[in-house]
Amino acid sequence: MNFTPLLTAGPAVHIHLTATILALLLGIMMLARRKGTLSHRLLGWIWVGLMLTAAISSFWITGMRDGYSPIHGLSVLVLVLVPLAVLAIRRGKVTRHRMAMTGLFFGALVIPGLFTLLPTRLLGRLMTDGVTLLTLAQ
Repeated sequence: MNFTPLLTAGPAVHIHLTATILALLLGIMMLARRKGTLSHRLLGWIWVGLMLTAAISSFWITGMRDGYSPIHGLSVLVLVLVPLAVLAIRRGKVTRHRMAMTGLFFGALVIPGLFTLLPTRLLGRLMTDGVTLLTLAQ
């Protein structure tokens, strides 16, 4: 597997990738755990920080079209919806908070994450190279 493209990518890519992977893993854990506990609130603040970091760092990743692409609209949406979801729970709107956070998890992490695995994308190329190596080794 050739990790050179990933290793030579700029710091924004590394920050973005780290934040999204950690947010995805933490999000899975939080969806499975009991809600409303102190640990849920503490981990929730970490998740919020990771999501905002991922969204903000994306604005320095413009290599695909030498500028912003439609996916950057998702980053703007995250920057709007995350604070609104926090505000919702602070106002006692549990259902609104749950729907917003679940929507953000799937709509801003899971679904876009699957698109990063396309063969034309950096992570997709890494996965394709890895599958090719595994096939050749058999």
